[in-house]
Amino acid sequence: MVNPYIDGFARGLKPDPYLFIDEWADRFRKLPKGASAEAGQYRTDRMPYLRPLMRALSPQSKFQQIKAIKGTQLGFSEAGLNAAMYYMDIVPTSQLTILPTESLTKGHSTKKLTPSLRDMPHLANKIKPGKTKDDIGELFDKTYDGGSLKLAWSFSPANFRSLSCRFVSMDDVDGFPLNIEGEGSPLDLGKKRTDAFGVLRKIYINSTPTKEGESNIEEEFADSDQRHYYMPCPSCTPREIELQTRENMVLFEKDNFVFDYDKETYTLLGDVQFCCPHCGTLTPESKKTWMMSAASGARDIPHNEGHIHFGIRVPSYYSPVGFLSWNDIFREMLSAKKLMKTGDNRKMKTWVNTRDAKVWEEQSTSVNVDNLPARKEEYGAEVPEGVLVLSAGVDTQDDRFEVETVGYGKDGETWSIDYEIINGDPNTPEARAALAAYLNKTFVCHDGATMKIYAKGVDTGGHRQKAVYAFCKPRFVQRVYALKGSSTVNAPFINKRASKNKKTGTNLFLIGVNVGKDEIYANLEITEEGPNYMHFPNKPAYSDEYFKQLTAEKRDKKTGIWTKKRHRNEAVDCRNYANASLQLAGIDEQVLNMGRRFGIVSAGTSTGVMKKSQGRRTLSRGSR
Repeated sequence: MVNPYIDGFARGLKPDPYLFIDEWADRFRKLPKGASAEAGQYRTDRMPYLRPLMRALSPQSKFQQIKAIKGTQLGFSEAGLNAAMYYMDIVPTSQLTILPTESLTKGHSTKKLTPSLRDMPHLANKIKPGKTKDDIGELFDKTYDGGSLKLAWSFSPANFRSLSCRFVSMDDVDGFPLNIEGEGSPLDLGKKRTDAFGVLRKIYINSTPTKEGESNIEEEFADSDQRHYYMPCPSCTPREIELQTRENMVLFEKDNFVFDYDKETYTLLGDVQFCCPHCGTLTPESKKTWMMSAASGARDIPHNEGHIHFGIRVPSYYSPVGFLSWNDIFREMLSAKKLMKTGDNRKMKTWVNTRDAKVWEEQSTSVNVDNLPARKEEYGAEVPEGVLVLSAGVDTQDDRFEVETVGYGKDGETWSIDYEIINGDPNTPEARAALAAYLNKTFVCHDGATMKIYAKGVDTGGHRQKAVYAFCKPRFVQRVYALKGSSTVNAPFINKRASKNKKTGTNLFLIGVNVGKDEIYANLEITEEGPNYMHFPNKPAYSDEYFKQLTAEKRDKKTGIWTKKRHRNEAVDCRNYANASLQLAGIDEQVLNMGRRFGIVSAGTSTGVMKKSQGRRTLSRGSR
C-alpha cells in the first residue's frame, strides 16, 4: 500500500509540467452556456493578447507578479479563471481569488466558476463535494487533492488574512478600498499571502482603471514592464516577422481612429476605421483579426523593458470581431461627448476608464456655489410634475435634527422639495416626536394627489447614537433606516446587508458617503434640465446658506476624500442620506424609469397648485 504522505511528498518534488496555461485552456477549458458569449471550447486565438499573459501566469515563467490594466469585453477575468483551474488540475496548490465585494464574489462562484467546472467533469470530480453530492465544493471554497481555492472579498480582509497561497488572483482591484481602517490595503494583504512560496508564487492583478491618483491598477501597471500589444499595418509593415519592430508596427489607440459624425446630434455617420500613424492608410475593422494574430507578427512589446513584473495595457479596441465593435465604442464616446455639453462628465469618465483603459483626470475638486441660487425655480406645487417618489435624509446634531425631503424622477433627475430644522436635543422624546411627525407628513402633487415620504434615513453618528437607534428600530417596517457613514474612501454607496446593534437590536446600514458625494457633486455640475439635473425650489429654506452647506466640501486630490472647507455641511449630508435611503428601499434609477409613482396616499381632485411657501421652518422641541 502506498503511503499517501510519501506519495504526496514525491509528487511535490517533481518538476512542474511543460504545459502552459494557454495550452491547457485550448485543450481542456469549456465555456459554459449562459455565462459566456461563445459557449464551448475555449480558444486563445480569439483573444491573442491573452496568450503572453497566460504564459507569464504559468509556473514555467520567471514572473511572480502579472498585472493588466484593461478595457471591458477583453477576457482578462476568464484568463484568471483559466489559471485558477490550471492550478487545480495540472499543478494542484493553494489558491486565493479576491474580488471587490461579497456579492461579486458570490456571483463569480455561482455564475462563472461552478458552471465552468460542471462542464469539465474530469476537473469537477477532483473537487470535494459540498453539502450535497451534486455540489461542486462549497460556495467560497473548492478543496481538492494538493490544495484548495478560497474565494474572498476585499472589504473583509479578515477572511483571508491567515491564508498562505502559491497563487493569488485579485480581480477588478480598482473596486478595492485603498485602505481599510485597522487592516491596511487589501491589495497589499493579498500579495503577502504568497510570501511563503518565494520564487514559486504567482500574483495576478487586473482591473479597469478609475480616477487619476486613486487607481490601484494605475499604480500597479507603473510598477511593471508596461507592455502593449503591437500589430502589423496591413499596408506598410513588412510581412516578414523578423523585420517587424516597434517602430514600424501599430497600436490600437483612440487618436488613431477616424470617423464622421453629425455635429448637432452627435450621431455616427458611416463606419469607424483605423488610420495607420505611419502611412495614413484607412483599415476597416474586418481586418482586425488578421492584424491581431500572432501568425501575422502581433506581439506584446514592453515599454519598460527589464522590469521584474509583467504588465500589459489593452483597451477595448482590441475586443475580437463579433464582441464589442469599433462603431459601438465610438457611438458611446459621442453620446458621452454630447452629455458633456450639459456639464455631465460621468459618461465620458466611464468611457475613458472602461473603453480607453485610462485613468480619468478630474478637472475640478470642488463645486462653485455662486451660480446655484440663480437656479431656483417656481414649482407650481409642493411636488412638481416629474417626481415619482419622495425620500428624506436626516442629519443628527447635538441640539437638533435637520431634514431634507427630495423628489426623484426618471434618469436621475431630482427636485429638492423641503428643508426643515427641528430644534431640540435628540435625546428628548419631544424632539424625536417632532421628527416622527415631519416624516409622516404628506405633500401635494401637481395633479392634486397627495404623496408621503417613501424612504427615510437618519444619521447615527455623533453623540446621539442611542437616541437615533431608539427612534429607528420600531420604524424599520416604515422604511426608516439607521445610517452610518463608512470611513473607507471608496466603500460601496449602499450595503443592503445590515449589521445588528448588539444592545438595541437596531438594523444599522453602512453607506459609502464619499462615493455618494462624488455623485452629488457631479450632478451639481450639470447645467441643463434633464438626466441627473438637480432642481431647487424658490423657497426661503433654500437660501445662500443652504447652497454654501451643499458645496461645503472639496475633494483631496491625493486621498480622494471629500473634506470640509467650512464648518457647516448639513445640507450635503442630508442629500446623501436621502439618496441612500431610497436605494435601501429598493427604488433605483431602473425602477424609476418605469414611470410608476410611489407613496401616493390619495388621488385628490384639486389642481395641486402650491400654496404660499412656508420657507425653512424651525420648530423648537425639548431642551437644548
